[in-house]
Amino acid sequence: MTAEYVCQLKLVLLGESSVGKSSIVTRFTTGEFHKNQATIGAAFTTRTISWKENPTNRSSEELITKSVNFEIWDTAGQERYRSLAPMYYRNTDVALIVFDITDESSLEKAQSWIDELNTYVDESRQKQIVIKIVGNKMDLKDSKFVKGGWKTVSLVSAKSGEGIEDLFMCIAKEVPKEKFLVKEVVNKKPKNILNLLGTTSSNDRCNC
Repeated sequence: MTAEYVCQLKLVLLGESSVGKSSIVTRFTTGEFHKNQATIGAAFTTRTISWKENPTNRSSEELITKSVNFEIWDTAGQERYRSLAPMYYRNTDVALIVFDITDESSLEKAQSWIDELNTYVDESRQKQIVIKIVGNKMDLKDSKFVKGGWKTVSLVSAKSGEGIEDLFMCIAKEVPKEKFLVKEVVNKKPKNILNLLGTTSSNDRCNC
């Protein structure tokens, strides 16, 4: 019997319309890119990522498996749907504030999304939510955000996929260990194995 450490995270994406929130989600969950995806209200999807790590960094220590199940809420950025966004803030663990690196105004409005998030969650919860600023469309290499080498934001490209896996893996690995639950995995003996030699063990014989 082996142990797997599992955790569920509720993650919401916030940001202006057309910054690529839905494209980021699609790239992460399906590996595909679809141009001009418009979200109506909100969309929900999930993906689980797993990795192995050494809990004590000792060479003799057995590796453990950790899994994080992302419950992803992709909210609409259009003004007419903005009033619906707060419905999805409750019990949020991670918020990705997405902006378009080719549109400086979308970055300027990022703070308003953070302020709105903090308005609708209680003070104790605010301290627990992980907020990451994500600049999308880094495939457009001429952007000053790429040239400037910003360290305060995570740069990704939903179109090329660059940075997407790293972003979510980074989030997963930053989850505090107390949030993980231990799941026992039973290693069952496989049944119905074809015996090419035609022999039968004493334990497998029928007593009739």
